[in-house]
Amino acid sequence: MDHYDMEDVVVAPPPELDGSSRLKEWRLKLQAGTLARTDFVDFFRKQSPKFFQCQNESETDTNAPTCMSDPSKQEEPHSSSEDLLWNSDLMLFNELLRRRTKNVNILQEIKRLQETKQGVTHGSLKCMFKENLAKEEIIDVLVEFILGDNPTTALEKLRLEGNTATVCGKVFKNGEPTYSCRECGVDPTCVLCVNCFKRSAHRFHKYKMSTSGGGGCCDCGDDEAWKRDQYCEMHLANRKNPLESKVITDTVLERCEICFGAILAFCVNYLEIEPNASLQCLEGEVDGEHFCTVLYNDESHTFDQVIQTLTKIAKCRHKDAMEIVAAIDREGRAVVKCDTFKECNDLKVAIENQMIPLSGLLANSRTSQSLRTSVLHINSIACQQFALQLLTWFQEFLVRHYLFRKTFSTLVQDKNETFCIRHILEYDVKLWKTARTCWHRLLISGMLMEYENKMVLAQEFSRRYATIVEDFISDDHDHSFSVVSLSVQLFTVPSIAHHLIAQEGIFFKLLHTFYHVAIEKFIHNRTLHFSKNIANMAYFKRANYILYDLRYLLSFKPDKLSNDLRNGFLEGCKALMRVLSVMQGMESITRQTGQHMDYEPEWECAFNLHIKLATTISQVIEWAASDAKLLKKLYKKTVRNLVNSTFIVGSEKEEAKTVAGHVANCLMYDVSVRPVSIHLPLSRFYAGIYLHLGNHDMTYDSMAAEDDSFQLTPQEIIEPVLCTQAMIAQVAAGMWRRNGYSLLHQLYFYRNVRCRVEMLDRDIVCLQIGASLMESNEFLIHMLNKFNMVPWALSNYEAVLAEGPIDEEFMRQLSMIDEFLELLIVIIGERWMPGVSLVTEGDRLRKEIIQLLCIKSYSHSELSRSLPDNNGNSDSILEDVINTVAVFKKPASVESKGVYELKEHLYDEFNVYFYHYTKEDKSKAEEMQRERRKAKKQLVCCPPPMLPQLTPAFKSMANILQCNVFLAICTLVMRRAINPHSRSFAESHLQKVLHLLGFAIQEELTEHYPFLTFYERSVQFGILDKLEELLRCQRLESHRDFVLWTIKRYKELQAKQAPLAAADSQEPLQGEEPPLSSEEQARLEKETRARLAAERRAKIMAQMQSARNSFMKSNADMFASEKASSSDGKRTESGNDMDWEEAEEGAIGNTPSKTKSCLGSERTAYQPGENSFKCILCFEDCSITTKGPPLVSSAFLQTSRVIYTPLKDEGKKSALHVSCCGHVMHYNCWQEYYSNEESKEQRRPHRSRMPFGQSPFVEFHCPYCRTLSNTVLPVSEALPQFSPAPAPPANGEQSMLPLDCFLEIMRTLSVELASVLASSMEEDDMLLYGSYPRYSSILRKSNVIGDVTQLERSAQIIPKPAMNENWDEVMSAFIKAQVNTKHLLTGRGTPSVSILWETCSYTLQSLETYLYATNRPLKAEMPMRHQACTINLVRASALFASNLSHGEIREQVEDGAKLLDTLFNQKGPSVLEWDCFPMMVTMNFMIPGLLIAADTNKTIIPSGSMFDFYTLQTCFMANLTKATICFDYSAEAGAQQEEDDPMAEQQHQQPSSKMLQYVKQLPIKIHDNIITFYRKYNLPARIAQHEATERQRTQAESEGKSEVEMERLPNIVIPCELKHIALLFEYVQKQMSAFLRCSCLFYRCMTDIDFPDTFPTEGKDRFDLMCAYLGLEPQLGAYFDMETVYATMLDNFASHPDIVNINFPRDWRPQLKVHPCLPPLPQLVNLYEDYSDLINSVSDICCPNNEREEMKTPTMCLICGKILCGQSYCCQPELGKMTVGACTYHAHSCGSEVGIFLRIRDCQVVYLGRGKGCFVQPPYLDEYGETDQGLRRGNPLRLCKAAYKRIYLQWLGHNLHEEIARLNENANVAVTQWHHI
Repeated sequence: MDHYDMEDVVVAPPPELDGSSRLKEWRLKLQAGTLARTDFVDFFRKQSPKFFQCQNESETDTNAPTCMSDPSKQEEPHSSSEDLLWNSDLMLFNELLRRRTKNVNILQEIKRLQETKQGVTHGSLKCMFKENLAKEEIIDVLVEFILGDNPTTALEKLRLEGNTATVCGKVFKNGEPTYSCRECGVDPTCVLCVNCFKRSAHRFHKYKMSTSGGGGCCDCGDDEAWKRDQYCEMHLANRKNPLESKVITDTVLERCEICFGAILAFCVNYLEIEPNASLQCLEGEVDGEHFCTVLYNDESHTFDQVIQTLTKIAKCRHKDAMEIVAAIDREGRAVVKCDTFKECNDLKVAIENQMIPLSGLLANSRTSQSLRTSVLHINSIACQQFALQLLTWFQEFLVRHYLFRKTFSTLVQDKNETFCIRHILEYDVKLWKTARTCWHRLLISGMLMEYENKMVLAQEFSRRYATIVEDFISDDHDHSFSVVSLSVQLFTVPSIAHHLIAQEGIFFKLLHTFYHVAIEKFIHNRTLHFSKNIANMAYFKRANYILYDLRYLLSFKPDKLSNDLRNGFLEGCKALMRVLSVMQGMESITRQTGQHMDYEPEWECAFNLHIKLATTISQVIEWAASDAKLLKKLYKKTVRNLVNSTFIVGSEKEEAKTVAGHVANCLMYDVSVRPVSIHLPLSRFYAGIYLHLGNHDMTYDSMAAEDDSFQLTPQEIIEPVLCTQAMIAQVAAGMWRRNGYSLLHQLYFYRNVRCRVEMLDRDIVCLQIGASLMESNEFLIHMLNKFNMVPWALSNYEAVLAEGPIDEEFMRQLSMIDEFLELLIVIIGERWMPGVSLVTEGDRLRKEIIQLLCIKSYSHSELSRSLPDNNGNSDSILEDVINTVAVFKKPASVESKGVYELKEHLYDEFNVYFYHYTKEDKSKAEEMQRERRKAKKQLVCCPPPMLPQLTPAFKSMANILQCNVFLAICTLVMRRAINPHSRSFAESHLQKVLHLLGFAIQEELTEHYPFLTFYERSVQFGILDKLEELLRCQRLESHRDFVLWTIKRYKELQAKQAPLAAADSQEPLQGEEPPLSSEEQARLEKETRARLAAERRAKIMAQMQSARNSFMKSNADMFASEKASSSDGKRTESGNDMDWEEAEEGAIGNTPSKTKSCLGSERTAYQPGENSFKCILCFEDCSITTKGPPLVSSAFLQTSRVIYTPLKDEGKKSALHVSCCGHVMHYNCWQEYYSNEESKEQRRPHRSRMPFGQSPFVEFHCPYCRTLSNTVLPVSEALPQFSPAPAPPANGEQSMLPLDCFLEIMRTLSVELASVLASSMEEDDMLLYGSYPRYSSILRKSNVIGDVTQLERSAQIIPKPAMNENWDEVMSAFIKAQVNTKHLLTGRGTPSVSILWETCSYTLQSLETYLYATNRPLKAEMPMRHQACTINLVRASALFASNLSHGEIREQVEDGAKLLDTLFNQKGPSVLEWDCFPMMVTMNFMIPGLLIAADTNKTIIPSGSMFDFYTLQTCFMANLTKATICFDYSAEAGAQQEEDDPMAEQQHQQPSSKMLQYVKQLPIKIHDNIITFYRKYNLPARIAQHEATERQRTQAESEGKSEVEMERLPNIVIPCELKHIALLFEYVQKQMSAFLRCSCLFYRCMTDIDFPDTFPTEGKDRFDLMCAYLGLEPQLGAYFDMETVYATMLDNFASHPDIVNINFPRDWRPQLKVHPCLPPLPQLVNLYEDYSDLINSVSDICCPNNEREEMKTPTMCLICGKILCGQSYCCQPELGKMTVGACTYHAHSCGSEVGIFLRIRDCQVVYLGRGKGCFVQPPYLDEYGETDQGLRRGNPLRLCKAAYKRIYLQWLGHNLHEEIARLNENANVAVTQWHHI
């Protein structure tokens, strides 16, 4: 074939070269022995381009036709579930890629397209690879060649053989749930997939749940990953199956070897970013538009940066650029342009030369690099896409049988092949993201299933580790997409890890690589010094992954070390020593004395390095402790490196220091002027090694004797650490303030739980080693010298000090004394360390927990975070220890957490100077203990706890407590404490000395140390005498209890050591009282003061009594007459009181209470209430008057569809909801406040403003209660104040029109409005006031008996009242806010008047629903915000309805006519479709204005008139009709029978018996009317009658009866007995409850008549009481009396044609749209009880825009349950003119701008509002009552019903916007682009 013949490439293969022909050809060549891999490779190469298709979808501005490269294939689908798409925009139309088909002239096609192009502005490039066709034409042929003519049957037989694998090996996708067992897992990296976990025993253990980052695999079946229960049920069965197969014969294996080799060769050859094989695909096509510019993914540039580049350089639209970026992020690359090589290459150069601005979020140098692009031939891309598909299939194929994997392993182990393991590992960096993932999964499936293959891969991986890591560091992909990530699969297998250490030297290789690639360039003078901002450099962060691999490698300590393993480990330790040596003293600092530091030095990188190495150091020490030979050699290596270290202990001079007669030669290294460092890893490593010498009978002296060449003195051991401690003390004393915050940050992390194990703890151990090896007096002198306190310890210090001033330096010296004494306490007391004392790690953890719980009660998560992580394996140990020392208190509410409280008897182990305490922790713990001891009437002090026994190596440390220097220091401090003129004393010094003395006393009491004779030495120093002097010292009153405790313990020691001396010391005190504690003394003083005050008071009272008596004697006559009169008056008064009480009781008991009614003829008179307020802004008293300034209350308007959620027939209907806090202010005051808030909003930073869905008004907070608001609601007078109820006429005539007259008037009004509307449309003119009919004319035309006066009294027509001049302005602003808010959601205009009635009804219905959901009746106390909102809203609606303008009335004519026709003329939808309450509200507000539209001087203010009552009756009757028509006796009777609880059934039957009794008492006439109505209109009864008739007719036909006989058949009568009627009435009462509750709320606000006292305050509202309050007849039978108008109304409503003409026998429900009388309660979706079930349910859900890719952030809408792809660029639709996230888009339609979403993999709930949002706690809690957002702890989570109900009530109560604003205002968090979610 000619390599330059273009046509040969695009021509379809000839018939003889199709799939079957190829198969025959291969088989013939196989038989002849000439079949080679190149045959398959050529086949793949030539066939792949056939399935790769490119086309352009053009967009035009002037209806230009959509053009494609091949018009004949425009209808061919270009997307499928398995097609891989790349998207790109092209600015010019001639940049289309033409699909090459046979005999197509490309130049002519271009010319034709250019001629037809009109108005084309953009083109969207669509590239796809048809995987389905490729599988059929290539892969299926390959499988048939391998397995024979029936591959499907062969594969099924392989499956039945069950020899897939004993190891699961499932490769996890990103975000897929994983499970690890806390009890059985060898380490935290051992995980199970969902299927294996559900089938394993681990589901009953303590497990941990998390989500995978991608790339890992399931460890089920791996014996080395689990302590027990290694297999799930499925893989346990596979273990029993043999390795052989009857299907896979030698011939099949031979074919497998050839095909596998061809697949690997093809994929290796083509899968590179710029493959060498790309030129092979040209085949002469160097010209033409057959090249593509491909843009690749990196982790350096942000989405916005790439989008900006595409829109600027490639001229893409923003939307298409986002699609390209999403594809790049998902797949690793995307095609940007297809054109000629020159055009593509020019675009490549332009992109690479584009200077991308640095992002503030990414401050590393990689962001300045150009985007990676390449120009590839289109056939090369096709081959690459097929290679990806081929690898995916290959990976799945290998899993099918062990023999396949064995063949694959044999092939890749051949070093001569181009696809050997070495090449696969090394060329990983040349691949893009998807290609890497495919190769990694292939290696996992092919090499990690069997141990032998895994070992081979591990060995090759180890040998190439340095190269692989260097490539990774220079790469720009995440770790999870690099082949380096396979280390966790290899290094965590114990046997493989040990083999690699022993045979491959991997331990040394890891550290050697890290040293050279990460830190070698920063070594200066044999010490590390990182440059500024090195911590932000990506390559250093990538190099840290080596340390993670090191942690994996050393995770498993062997039981016994072989010589090879020991030698390999020592080689690694040599490299570790090299690293620790250069870290010794790194980042040293010197005290600034002159001026502040110019810039903060780099310190983060050093601590990051320590944190990464800390675990490795601990692991190395554990390994060394298990083997004596290893420990000895490692100890010697450490000593040599310490001796060679010159930091601090180099050539420093020594000087003799004398204290208390003892002399010590001290190193004169002044910390205040010389460099000092926090980082001393070598010294600390030595301390860790030293602790284990005693376990192998080795000591410091014995080790020193074995190696004389390197001697490390105790002084050299402690000197670096002692310098660091002195520096820390100086910082606490304020001597290093000029060194800036960097030093304070270092000291914080020095004590932080993440670092202290290998920092602070090791430092203390190092000092304890020195204390045990050195003479005690010498050790203390060294400490005093380092703290510059030798002069302080001299007796003449006070005299010298008296000569100087008290300056800052003097105060620093006092602080240094405190720090010295506290350090001494820590050295002596903090011995809960294995190796120092006879304790275990469990004891150490126990001590830590006790000390923490002495501060406060901790939750489980807080306690876990406060404890060091011992390599992640301490979960079970931690829980066991916690349970022994603490009691768990369960949470009391949803907002609280469960906490641990320390057991009472363990408070005695509290140590106030615990070395892990911060100053804040110490003060909290001390205060807590003092209060506890005070409450228990104990000595109010914090005495030292008992200490554990020291090990033999550290026994000499106890000698410090009796040495001369120690006792001299103690007596010195006590002597200065007693001396009132001492200047070098602070009370804290005495407290610490008493603490040390307590240690000494208790240590001798334990008798652990025979050499300890503290008592004898203390007698010589007069300790007891000084303690007794301290007890008598008044200025030390605060320490009295501690001194008492010390004396008590000392005397116990005295009684034990010297009984005679103790007896002698107690003899003089026999006649004296024992000394009192401070609490007892304070109590005694208080009692004394109270006694003296009582005595003085008694004495004064006695004097007053004496004076009184003498006065009475001198005036005896006057007092005698006064006494007589007062006694008579007293009797009379008491008698009157009793009579009043009896009268009141009789009145209450005998007078019947009158029931209140707000409507009807028996309406209760209105009583005016208080009308005064106080403005919350100006604080002036105000009231509602027509002349005064208008009053308003801040309100919040929001769109809502909460109560429409369960109504599926409502579609996406929404309404406006109003909420209000009720606080009143002047309108003028609010305007000023609002303008200030508006200007403040404009001054906010642009990044903090609302980016999406701008509110029509600036949102603000109520100035008083901070409630979110966006408008104001006018505060009006009560409506009866404007339109009081008319008084009855004096002549006794009927003053009101009856109900039937009202019905006729409404019918007439509807006719008049229709005629007026028709005439106006014919004349094409606006209606004038004169066009409307007058109400007198309507009355006359209705032909009712009644005059105009009766009409005016019934409708309460009054002269139009004068309103405040600003009232219209306030109301107009409120109406405008509603219209704008509605328009913002719907995008279209809404009538400004009707929207107000809709808002009013919806708000009232929402409130009723909320009250029902919270089980609160109407009479229950309602929050002020609900009361004020409903009252002000109804009043404002009524007043607005009475003051409509001509244009506003004109808007209502058509709607009013339709409403009246629907209600009274049955011309609209049937009663079954009515939502009666909104119709009633609209009727109340709309119709009165239309009735008097012609009379401009009069108005009707809805305030409870008879017309309002008739409107209520009309809607009540409509609801009654609907309930009767829809009543289903069978369903209701069945619901009763489902009651299982006998008590519940009894309670349910009780009202039924009452109802039966009532029905029996009904007159026969009414009873018959009910039966007739039921049988005529009840739909279920009609259906039953029709079905029974049909069955009767069918039976008659089967019996052969004639038509005449069938006509004589008796009519089927539906039974309607008393029980039917009783159950019907009960059903009606239940169905009417929501309507009546809403009506009560509405008319309560309208009439201002409160609910009667008979209304229940708990439980449910009663039907009869609500009817009585509304003036309705509560007895339902009265409505079926034919003599009343009620029965006529029922019949009119039920006889609607839509109801009567239902076509049977089909079900009536599909034919009628029924709005339920009792709407179902809105609910959020039901969630799984177990969170793991929820996360598993979405594990296989794919992205809706790419079914090959799983959802990265699956998010569930809690309102409707839909799963969305949240916060991802791949699923961002357009909302309006803005691209938004899927959740924001969904919330706009599902929740009317508000949404509740559960981010499933993060276990996080998101509230979304108008461009804002917040994160709230999820409803899933663990057993400790805590949430786990992000699954950081991984505890099993269960659904908390109370927490979920809290979310539900916030949604139901329309409080989500308020909650979002509250959380955003209180939380100081980074700005989130909520509209992208």
